[in-house]
Amino acid sequence: MSELGQSISRDLAEGKLFAWHTRLRQPEEMYIRTLYALFVATEKELHHILSGDMPDGFAGYYKAVNELVFEGRGMVLADQPGLKYGTFKPMETLNDGAHASFKAFLTCMGFKKNPEYLPSLEAYTKHLVKYCRYLTYMNEMFKAGKEKKHVLEGVKNLHKPARLWKVQRAKAAP
Repeated sequence: MSELGQSISRDLAEGKLFAWHTRLRQPEEMYIRTLYALFVATEKELHHILSGDMPDGFAGYYKAVNELVFEGRGMVLADQPGLKYGTFKPMETLNDGAHASFKAFLTCMGFKKNPEYLPSLEAYTKHLVKYCRYLTYMNEMFKAGKEKKHVLEGVKNLHKPARLWKVQRAKAAP
């Protein structure tokens, strides 16, 4: 995951926008599949995931992970406001890029003309580094002999936004 993140970030830094855009889905899908395999999948599903057999839908995995791990706060399948008008779903953008669609090509042309809409290299790299930290956390917890339910609670906590922790602290304060 780290190597992939470094490579994708390098594409962004070097202005290789189509290469960057067509691979955006890879770390997202790898992370979600890992969470699904560890915390959601039945034994039969796990065998299917590991076999590589089709069909294997990212959106389905994401829905289940969003419900269990992100506690419904995930935004990849939610409508988001467009930059100028309308709405979009991040999943559709990830799919367009992954399939090198004409829409992805046009998106990259738009980024070339309007680079202010590109994510900052620092922000994107930080996002990918966070995934690596979370994967390392899970690995270390399992290696230390923690039960799945305890690792899952830790991962849920990692994904809670700071505003929720502030609300919980405020409620707990005397």
